[in-house]
Amino acid sequence: MSDPAPTTDSSVFEGLFTKLLKPEGAFKADLRAAGYDPDNPGLRYPTSVLVDCLEVATRHVYPGLPREQALRLLGRRFADRYFTTILGRVTRRLVMALGVDKFLMQMPKIVTLSSTGLTARVRPLGGGEFQIIYTGRDLTPEFTAGALEGGAQDVSIFNLRAEIVRSSPTEFELKVSGLRK
Repeated sequence: MSDPAPTTDSSVFEGLFTKLLKPEGAFKADLRAAGYDPDNPGLRYPTSVLVDCLEVATRHVYPGLPREQALRLLGRRFADRYFTTILGRVTRRLVMALGVDKFLMQMPKIVTLSSTGLTARVRPLGGGEFQIIYTGRDLTPEFTAGALEGGAQDVSIFNLRAEIVRSSPTEFELKVSGLRK
């Protein structure tokens, strides 16, 4: 028997499509065709639906940009609106209580709040830098990197930078830097 398909909590969709982008017309129709109906949201979606919806969003919001750049920009913008969802408010409180560096060390536990089938390993590199390795299916390295950058910008004085070091269909590695004053 194969592993069940990974899922993503609706709070991710809510932060992106209800609170940030507010799609209408063809954009909304394309999201429905991809498996997400902004007018009738569910509690969880297959993560593949999120990936498909991110592709739809890049075409509608950033039609002239390369896919990778558009996904990173969506991630940066998403973080602020995600923090207004129920799950996002919990996440924001964790960041504020722990600080960004300790929050990153808790990433293996935190990713399970919004996604199933996704794991994270974190290793401090020293000097305010961290290595985070995400493993799973239907991964979105550019969006994830952008969301980390945008989220840290919202809750800290640091200029966090998430560099994609390597990426494959089942794993990607980020080098997170900028957490030193």
